[in-house]
Amino acid sequence: MAVLATLRQDRAGEWTSLDDFLRELRHRETSAVGALGNALAAPTHEQKELAEHGEAGAILLEVACDLRVPKGSRLAAARCLLEAGIEPPFIGHLFTGAGDLATDPRLGAAGRKLVESGLPCALGLGGEVAQITLAAGAFARAVQAGASALGTSRVKELLSAAPELHAGALAGLFAIGAGELPEGHKAGWKRLLEQTCTAHRRAPAAARRMGLVPAWPPNLPEAFAPFIREAEQQSASVQSADAARDPAALRKAEAEPVAVVRGKAAPPKLPDAAPGKKMAPAIRRSPFRKPLGTVVEVPVAVPAKPMEPVVARATDAERPPPRIEPKQETGSPSRTLPVPPLPSLPKEGPRFDARGNRVPRADRWQDEGFDWAPPMLPSSELPPPARAAPAAGPFGARLQSLFEDRPEAVDRLCAAAEAFAALRGEDRLGPALSAELALSRWRDRRLPPEQRHRLGAIAQGAAHPPSWRAAAKLLLDFFVSGGS
Repeated sequence: MAVLATLRQDRAGEWTSLDDFLRELRHRETSAVGALGNALAAPTHEQKELAEHGEAGAILLEVACDLRVPKGSRLAAARCLLEAGIEPPFIGHLFTGAGDLATDPRLGAAGRKLVESGLPCALGLGGEVAQITLAAGAFARAVQAGASALGTSRVKELLSAAPELHAGALAGLFAIGAGELPEGHKAGWKRLLEQTCTAHRRAPAAARRMGLVPAWPPNLPEAFAPFIREAEQQSASVQSADAARDPAALRKAEAEPVAVVRGKAAPPKLPDAAPGKKMAPAIRRSPFRKPLGTVVEVPVAVPAKPMEPVVARATDAERPPPRIEPKQETGSPSRTLPVPPLPSLPKEGPRFDARGNRVPRADRWQDEGFDWAPPMLPSSELPPPARAAPAAGPFGARLQSLFEDRPEAVDRLCAAAEAFAALRGEDRLGPALSAELALSRWRDRRLPPEQRHRLGAIAQGAAHPPSWRAAAKLLLDFFVSGGS
């Protein structure tokens, strides 16, 4: 099967048959759900093959309407069903559950088919769609997406066949801004959203992950955003009764015993335990254990430290005068020899190796006395300004297409000449085309034989406008006759 090879690409899975793949897809295995997205880019015959195999239609319908599945897999399931020609009443269920995908460009023309055929069929189903339920909200979300795909007027025309006070149709018109909800429906939607939000917040986390409670926020159009915010505010104080986090919260509170048993009062009620911690009465001390005694705090006495004696300092009068030793005179006066300057390292310029990399200085690796190398600055002499190429004329690109031997090049060049003559006058057509031909790049070019034959047929024929014949003659004169 060709579609099985498409599903198994990128090592998504090792299914031996489509039945194995559909079995895992029914149980929402991660590998099977991810591999279903590969069918979105498969050819049409492979998509039909997948949808027509056994019970694949029912499984793909469930996947397309499951909001927990990635969007690419939902698109692939819906595309396969539409390519296989899904019939009523199943296309109505597909529109209600997956109508929000109609605006995705990957669905192609199948999105318009889903809205055109699925919306009237969903109206005829009745049931939950006709009442104020989450299914009616999903229908309104699909109507909003259908208005983007077909237009508001076409969707209003399709909704005109709905029964009176149809909840899904009224919510759809309210979503696309074509009507207002009646007061009774508005109160019903507020009550439904408040109950749904309360149930979602009160449910344990495990129930939310398994899909046992409706998801929040629900799949509703943007027009219901004020109702959703109001429901969240009304249920802000609701807390989850999670058995894994707080088992005592699920048990019923037992009444405190007030009777006295055998002359003893009932034990006091213990405070609420912290999550995951079991509280019990305090352990009593054994009467046979020796007392520990009393701990008495004794003040610490630090021994006194004797102070060192202070010796009085002698005054200037009592201090003996300093002793001055006579200088010994030598026969010759001393002379200071001149100190030669320290040798300095020769300043070397930058050096480069054979590859053009700069060679570091030798003192770069010394711990002391090193210096940073001076930066390499560019020369202060500016290069001469570059010459600008001449601006391309109105016929430059058309002339170039002649030498590329394109069949439509001659007609496009003559049409450009006719437009130029209509805008600026036929008297300026010849000088403008001659100025373009005077450039050096056209001097040694030769026309292909087919283009030369086409120009000759236009220049000699009388069925073409004068501007066409003038342009063709000028080109033949330049490229064939050698005129300038």
